[in-house]
Amino acid sequence: MVKLSRDKRAYETHRSKDNVVKVPSISSSGRSSVFATANSTSVAAQIGGTAKLPCIVRKFNNGVVSWIRKDVTPPTILTIGLGPYIADDRFMVEHARHLQNWDLVIKHVRPSDAGLYECQVSTHPATSIFIELRVTEASAEIIGAPDLHVRAGSTLRLVCTILHSTETPLYVFWYHDQRMINHDAGVKVTIDRSTSVLQLQDADTTHSGNYTCDPANAVPAYINVHVLNATEGNDS
Repeated sequence: MVKLSRDKRAYETHRSKDNVVKVPSISSSGRSSVFATANSTSVAAQIGGTAKLPCIVRKFNNGVVSWIRKDVTPPTILTIGLGPYIADDRFMVEHARHLQNWDLVIKHVRPSDAGLYECQVSTHPATSIFIELRVTEASAEIIGAPDLHVRAGSTLRLVCTILHSTETPLYVFWYHDQRMINHDAGVKVTIDRSTSVLQLQDADTTHSGNYTCDPANAVPAYINVHVLNATEGNDS
């Protein structure tokens, strides 16, 4: 208990009397003899995704590495060493001894997670770096929306781009009206880090309707597809 109290006092060393967070100047290069990670590093993560805030510690002798949320009142201790300090299992420390990293991992990122975080080593005096987390909202966009006209018998090809994403989606579901069609006969779906392509061979009028591209952790996109018989005129 005595050690924890001493550590808590150390966490307050960068806060002024008027309750304003002071980010210390480490060096012109943003590095110190303690940290290999640059001070004031900025990290982006998307809503619903996973954020990883880096903190590589060169050496800290018998000190303890802790993470603190700094831009809240009062500052919130998140982790001490490898253990969580708050009752929120979204926060954890990823540590590999040979890499000397003490990264803070935040799962299921929320907009309210955006802000300033401190990685602190309880040396005497305590030393820290600050990491900014920016939270984005990923969204899908289908090329050609809102309406696409194709000729019957041709291949229907829909390209869905995922904007503002910081990680490859775990899945992209495609829907025709209300039914998921990823595994339908004649349908081929491919996906990479930021794009999913749906191809449907030999389109006919039954394939007309609303198509939805629904990636994990992103706002879905929609397009209305019109499959035209030869007598209905030219493609537009």
